[in-house]
Amino acid sequence: MMDNIDKRIEFLSYIRTPLSESSIVVLLSANNIKYERSQLYSDFVQSLMSIVFDTYMGDDITNEEQQSKHFNWCFEKTVDTFKSEDINLGTLTELREYYREFLVEVYYPMPNKESDKDKIDNIYLFWKQLFDYNTTKTKADIDCLLSVYKIFETSINEKQPIRA
Repeated sequence: MMDNIDKRIEFLSYIRTPLSESSIVVLLSANNIKYERSQLYSDFVQSLMSIVFDTYMGDDITNEEQQSKHFNWCFEKTVDTFKSEDINLGTLTELREYYREFLVEVYYPMPNKESDKDKIDNIYLFWKQLFDYNTTKTKADIDCLLSVYKIFETSINEKQPIRA
């Protein structure tokens, strides 16, 4: 019984306890996280979220298949926008699946999307703060940042250098 309580306390600490600024710097440096890349990836995610939220037609006229098509269209539009700025991030297959799963879990099933802007604002804020070097982070935040950053890094077409 005590083990379950200890595990809950450990988990709550993992998701709630802020890391010191120096700990964050060490973790980012140790994992070769580059500020410029992090900002680029943040811009991509913010653009993707903006397109998804701004172009969604509504639950009353869409089903799961249409939501999937909507997401794919939004993802391709985001990739094309970056390409038009001469920023080729590659195929991003794993990244596409990551954000599709995220939005299928968090956004698409959300009731009252049109009237509950606070939840959508919180999604934007989460991703903005995750990539922001100047916000307080927990170990859970750092782990999420490292995961997404690595997905971006492995998805990039290495034959096409990123010019940002």
